[in-house]
Amino acid sequence: MLYFDNAATTFPKPFAVRKAVLEAFCNFGANPGRSGHKMGIETARKVFECRKKAADFFGLSEPENLVFTKNCTEALNIVLMSIGSNGGHFIISDLEHNSVLRPLFELEKRGKIEFSVAETFENEPEKTVKSFRNLIKENTKMIAVTGSSNVFGIKLPIKEMAKLCRENGILFLVDMAQTAGSEKMDMEKFGVDFVCAPGHKGLLGPMGTGILAAKKPEILKPHLFGGTGSFSLLPNQPEGLPEMLESGTLNVPGICGLSAGIERVFAEGENKIGKREIRFAQEIYRELSKMENITLFTNLPEEKTHSAVISFVAGDLSGEETSEKLSEKGVATRGGFHCSALVHQKMNTEKRGTCRLSIGPLNTETEILKLIGIIREISKNI
Repeated sequence: MLYFDNAATTFPKPFAVRKAVLEAFCNFGANPGRSGHKMGIETARKVFECRKKAADFFGLSEPENLVFTKNCTEALNIVLMSIGSNGGHFIISDLEHNSVLRPLFELEKRGKIEFSVAETFENEPEKTVKSFRNLIKENTKMIAVTGSSNVFGIKLPIKEMAKLCRENGILFLVDMAQTAGSEKMDMEKFGVDFVCAPGHKGLLGPMGTGILAAKKPEILKPHLFGGTGSFSLLPNQPEGLPEMLESGTLNVPGICGLSAGIERVFAEGENKIGKREIRFAQEIYRELSKMENITLFTNLPEEKTHSAVISFVAGDLSGEETSEKLSEKGVATRGGFHCSALVHQKMNTEKRGTCRLSIGPLNTETEILKLIGIIREISKNI
């Protein structure tokens, strides 16, 4: 199988990640923070090692403010529901995944908040920032944006938007579902208040892992109440991180695998990974643009303005039908609407959807060439 569905989850996982998960089942099977015996202490140490690596990876100076979640969606919900519970105005982009849109829509439906959707402009960061600036109100509390569209790979100008938020005293949340592992993030240097990321995509970890990095943890609220291994005689939830947001037993095998994945990305360097992925995306895009019956929706992917995601359709086929044609030839992609209604409305693809090719850290030049040949064959025979 040729795997080009890395925007959903990366595959295959590196050997080191698989090895770390197996070692966790064999050697770190105790409950971290709950037991005083040797295995419990060693397991807690392994969890902290990953917490520290992840905090360093995102430029967060306090490892305790790095929270493990079951996915990026949970992390986003924690931040948005915590801050939105006290009202205010939020601004998001027209590229957002439903993991950002739906929590805010629910809060608005409950009468808690209002939110605005800012128009973005491909390859025009200044216009995009201006679009957000024009929507700021006196009660604007947060700007929450994706690092890159999961459907079309269009990036947002994160550093410039962080500056906009600082100048206006607004909280800034970045959803790094598509950019963690391929683009550098330094929360302290950039001025980002919250980062949410999946462990199973660019960080190469197992499914069921996610990260919430909080520079301002004091404004977060627990979403789940229960055992934390600390302050057990008190009926109220502990107030400090990470315990406040980590009730119940952690996914230790997943966290150990994530730790190995982060090590792999650290060793190669996220910027190097991102450059290679974009080079592959450009190679695919250039060849697809020459083919009859292939419709592309964005400009040529560029490192500063795009991630390695290409959406297209073949002939009169829908996105799902195009993806099915590729699946018949042994190629894994995603077809449909990708949990992102806003961006399909923006790009006028809400009727047909798209077929999404997403390049990952482990794709090879040989795979790229095979993929191009298969799409060329499909384009000629529809």
